[in-house]
Amino acid sequence: MILIPGMGADERLFEPQRAGGVDFEVPALPVPQRNDDMATYALRVRDVLQLDGPCVLGGVSFGGMLACELAAISPARAVVLIASCRDRTPIPRYYYGAEVVSRLLPDVLIRQRCAASSRLLASLEHLDRAQYELIRDMSQRVPVEFLRRTARMILTWPGAPPPACPVYHVHGRIDRVIPIKRLSPDMVIEDGGHLINMTHAEQVNHFITGCLARSRERTAGCT
Repeated sequence: MILIPGMGADERLFEPQRAGGVDFEVPALPVPQRNDDMATYALRVRDVLQLDGPCVLGGVSFGGMLACELAAISPARAVVLIASCRDRTPIPRYYYGAEVVSRLLPDVLIRQRCAASSRLLASLEHLDRAQYELIRDMSQRVPVEFLRRTARMILTWPGAPPPACPVYHVHGRIDRVIPIKRLSPDMVIEDGGHLINMTHAEQVNHFITGCLARSRERTAGCT
């Protein structure tokens, strides 16, 4: 299984899954090129990762969006969406204005906004101190150019073509980053927010394990 983190995170986001016994890899993603959209970026990522054999793709937030695009151009067995979506429709409108404003800000102010966002998210998600320090550190280490270009790709994304494989989706009822009201996930964590893979790791790990089992059964049934 390949898991892709959100735009302000790295492989450490998935430590609760590794600790829970989920077997996966987290790829190193290239910085998007200036004119990339989600589809062109996915093509480059596919080539970098050499996705030429069957695999299960998954991700949190932006990572799930990218997994959907990759599944449409690779022999994926399944896609696992965690606090994510299949197109930009559920994204709140105020992010569009924020992205436009961010184009005018120097990198140092983008870093400050990331730090402030980490504090706000930690409060909304009721993170403990260690979890807060982790998301703050991850957001400070991601290249600013990656953040800028990824945000633009997300907000101009029409959605991925329907993949030939199943898509499994788990989402938090009180997710404020990607609200659930326009989504139809397979599993809803009633008191979960956007960082459910951290705050509700046991439930998310159980969901992932079930998806992997169904994927294996489906593959076996086709042979």
